[in-house]
Amino acid sequence: MANRSYIYGLKNGRHVSIGEYPYKIPYAFQILAAYDNSVADSDLFDKEVGIKADFAKGKNALYYLLDFLIEAGQIKDRAEFEAEVAKTKVFLDAIEADQILLENGEIYALYTDKEGKYLDGEGLEKQNQYARQDYQWVGEDIDHLRDPEWFGKVATPASFYNIKDESFIKRYTWILDLKDNWKEQLCLDAWAKVLYFQFKEDDTTRND
Repeated sequence: MANRSYIYGLKNGRHVSIGEYPYKIPYAFQILAAYDNSVADSDLFDKEVGIKADFAKGKNALYYLLDFLIEAGQIKDRAEFEAEVAKTKVFLDAIEADQILLENGEIYALYTDKEGKYLDGEGLEKQNQYARQDYQWVGEDIDHLRDPEWFGKVATPASFYNIKDESFIKRYTWILDLKDNWKEQLCLDAWAKVLYFQFKEDDTTRND
C-alpha cells in the first residue's frame, strides 16, 4: 500500500489522472470534492471509500480561494505562491471532466478507532461519510467568502487577517492558517498526469 490520496477526473466513463499525495488529503483535493458530492464505490479498493463531486464547481471554488489569498496580501513567499497558483490553473484548465473521484482509502487505513485498532471494513466507509460532509463544509466556508451579502458586511480580503472576533477566527482557522502553511496544507505541487494507480483508458504510463 502506497498510503496516498488520489484524485481523478471522470467523463464518459473515462478516468483522467489529476493528482496524488502521500499520507494526507490536501485542502486542494478537499475543495475539488466539496460540491454536489456523494460517497461512491471505490474504483481502486473493495469498499465504498470514493467521493464523487462536481469538477467545475470545485475548480472554481479553489481558484476563488487562491485568488482571495493573493488579494489578502499576506501570503508567505508570495512570488512562489503566485507561481504555483498559475501552474495549478494551467493544469486543471486542461482537464476534461464532469466529475472528480477522490480516493482516500489508503489514508483512512492509517486511522485508528477508540481502541487503537486500524480502521477496516465498515470503519473505512464511515470515515468516508464523515469526510464527504467535512468537504461540503469546506465548500460552504468558501461560498461565504464569495457572498458579498455575507462576507462583504464582515470584511474585505485586505482586512481578513486582522479580524479579532473569536467566532470568525474559529470558523476560518483552516483558511487563516494557509497564510503561513499553504505549501503543507494546500499541496499545490500534487498535480500529476500519471499516478501510482493509472487506469487503462488513460494512454499514459507510469515511469517509476
